[in-house]
Amino acid sequence: VAETVGGNIYTFGSYRLGVHHRGADIDALCVAPRHIDRVDYFQSFYELLKTQPQVKDLRAVEDAFVPVIKMNFDGIEIDLLFARLALKEIPDSFDLSDDMLLKNLDQKSVRSLNGCRVTDEILRLVPNINNFRLTLRAIKLWAKRHGIYSNTLGYLGGVSW
Repeated sequence: VAETVGGNIYTFGSYRLGVHHRGADIDALCVAPRHIDRVDYFQSFYELLKTQPQVKDLRAVEDAFVPVIKMNFDGIEIDLLFARLALKEIPDSFDLSDDMLLKNLDQKSVRSLNGCRVTDEILRLVPNINNFRLTLRAIKLWAKRHGIYSNTLGYLGGVSW
């Protein structure tokens, strides 16, 4: 079915940047073409996920600022966002950085795309990826040890540093 629908999954955040650690979640984005809508994602796709033996602790947070399906997939926490693009299909190696993609999109899709777009822009702009990763890991560790690391507590978190 996925081959005929034409959607894609993109990772972003710490995992995509290569600064994740054991026990960290994976932030991912499901990008779908115009014939798949948010209702399909939060109903049909959610129901499909419920039938998968690898999926545990499945929950949909539709009313969040950035709606998300959260799950534990085979022991790994995953936050899966959804964005619907005004395209017939999403090619395999599709670049999400084109600003024209945002034209006529609903705000939830724009916000969902933001994580991937920011992560890709960071990777594009950083002159030395290895130095960046080492520095970001050190800053994150320092912040965690000083109790000032967590988006949910109002501090910077993830790639915000």
